[in-house]
Amino acid sequence: PIIEPEVDIKAPNKDMCEKELLECLLAELDDLRPCDKVIFKLTLPTVPNLYRPLVCHPKTMRVVALSGGFDRADACKKLAENAGMIASFSRAFTEGLNA
Repeated sequence: PIIEPEVDIKAPNKDMCEKELLECLLAELDDLRPCDKVIFKLTLPTVPNLYRPLVCHPKTMRVVALSGGFDRADACKKLAENAGMIASFSRAFTEGLNA
């Protein structure tokens, strides 16, 4: 399954929301059967490498970074700060495209 909880990039306590989300996700991962694997689609975190425990977890297939409303330059910069996350920047990558 793909799990996609999104934290609003404008939330005044975004970093605290992300920390709490991480704790909840790790607890739920530990309850999965050994053969179960998940993909996470998460907004880029305020604190670099916050989601590293998910990236390294044996029940995680991938942690995909959502641009979450950041522009392309900011999204790419934040992605580079988060080892093991891969991009899924639909909004950010279409920025500036014309038909």
